[in-house]
Amino acid sequence: MNRKLMRNYKRNDWACGFSLIEMIGVLAVLAILAAVLAPVLIRRMDRIAGEQERASLESFDTALKQSIRRTRYIPSNADWVATIAKQLDVNPSNVATNGRRQPRFLFIDPDFQIGTNGSGLPYNQSNWISTAGAFSGSRVVVNGLLRPPLNPRLLILSSIGDRISNAVITTSTDFNAVWNWNDASETPPAPYAYLNKGTDLKVQRVNLSSLFVRLLLTTYDSAGPGGTSIDWAGTNDVLAATGVDGYFIQNSILGLFKHSGELDSQQILTRDSSFVYNQNVWRGSIAGGFFLGGLDIGSVVEKFLAAPYNSRAEYTNRQQGIIVSNMMLYMDAYRAWASAGFPSGSLRNAATASQGDMVLSVRQLFEANSWHPNEGCP
Repeated sequence: MNRKLMRNYKRNDWACGFSLIEMIGVLAVLAILAAVLAPVLIRRMDRIAGEQERASLESFDTALKQSIRRTRYIPSNADWVATIAKQLDVNPSNVATNGRRQPRFLFIDPDFQIGTNGSGLPYNQSNWISTAGAFSGSRVVVNGLLRPPLNPRLLILSSIGDRISNAVITTSTDFNAVWNWNDASETPPAPYAYLNKGTDLKVQRVNLSSLFVRLLLTTYDSAGPGGTSIDWAGTNDVLAATGVDGYFIQNSILGLFKHSGELDSQQILTRDSSFVYNQNVWRGSIAGGFFLGGLDIGSVVEKFLAAPYNSRAEYTNRQQGIIVSNMMLYMDAYRAWASAGFPSGSLRNAATASQGDMVLSVRQLFEANSWHPNEGCP
């Protein structure tokens, strides 16, 4: 290689490189960009982490309630992780800590009462229907009044920022402060004032009130008291004549037995319910409470429609059905008239007309063909 080529090679090699000043300039620009973009990136990552944590806590809420309905068991803060992990079929560590390796905590309302004037958790529902005629486990009596479980509230907490303490919520005041706190507030609730940002705290409020249904049972005008059971525990417990009243977890299975010990029916308790053992048969009571006398309307209609036809009625084989239909039309018309405040006009006329149809259909059951029910009587 001659000297001229060597000089050109060195000159081109130098032109392709960076000087120290140029390198410093590039680094300065990168530093400025990093300073500008880093907070934006961190906020975005925090927002994503917060959304993921919110979704996880909501899934815990759903899983916990599903487990309670399935097992009739409410865990305490000692076994809530295992309960939710089993329901979701995940590793307990995935429940105990979040994606940022921060622990999650369960807090129970200090005023939570369930059972016989009891408090706290865990709660394991048993049969609770006793021969003494009282639900001894799933009711609370305060000042002589029966009430559903009191303050059945839980909090599941975690943080995507500063670590939270496990021994903060110890009073009702602290619990309510977190329960009523605005999740979007930058200021953390009073028990967690030490956190740098309120938005780092993630709160899942779990209200168990909707999981409990009220059940009323009583016996009336039967050869003996009916029998009952919950989830087949204490099968065929004899119902006291005074009846029972209490609260059970949704989806509990109520067994209703005749006084002879024979199974009458099974009921899944999905809502407030009441049943009466009347004339040796279990029936649903439309009163929403204890059945105080006579048959409920549903039973009356059933027996009326099943009765033998009157061969001398206006419409021999369907007069009873016409009566029931006209009665329902009258009740609907009357309800519409009453809801409007009993005005004069079309609603009143409709109620009056349907009332006349109902009365006429009843009269046709007895007075058709110039026949009267007292005919032939002395």
